Amino acid sequence: MTAASALAALVLLGTIAGVAGDAAGETPPLGAPAAGARPAGGDAARSGPVWAWPLPPIPRVVHPFDPPPQPWNAGHRGVDLAPAGGGGEVPVTAVDDGVVTHASILAGRGTVSVLHAGDIKSTYEPVDITVVVGQQVARGSPLGTLASAGSHCAPIACLHLGGLRRDSAGAWNYFDPRFLLASVEIVLLPTG
Repeated sequence: MTAASALAALVLLGTIAGVAGDAAGETPPLGAPAAGARPAGGDAARSGPVWAWPLPPIPRVVHPFDPPPQPWNAGHRGVDLAPAGGGGEVPVTAVDDGVVTHASILAGRGTVSVLHAGDIKSTYEPVDITVVVGQQVARGSPLGTLASAGSHCAPIACLHLGGLRRDSAGAWNYFDPRFLLASVEIVLLPTG
């Protein structure tokens, strides 16, 4: 097992544990999910992916997740997604129900963060922002439109989608958001 596949398994197990903990009524470290947010326990029953793609229809992955060897080193802490359709304004939508915790311009780019049930956060950039901090958003609701300025994929416009999960010590750790964008089938194998 490679280090990347071990990390993937740990993120998936941590996400499943967070979903199970929420379903059991345990309070996640940041407190209860916002009123109106879909409880994470619903994720376990969903047959499809946990997150919806933020660019409709399913976008093309231009640059995959490439974490640094140490948290303080340079790396690519998300995935770059290019829209599948033609030109025009491309809506950027929430991957799941949650609350907007950040919506502003950073380093010349519009950036948005959404906190979801299970102490998971999604981040989006560059976005021409249409939401405000504290706003509740539903899965698939618009956060803004894809901006071309500040794109990681210049000369084409692409969306950088990040995924973070808070650990037991309270630190936010990046994970490959494709784990929550794909359907996962868990198969138990007999022992002995």
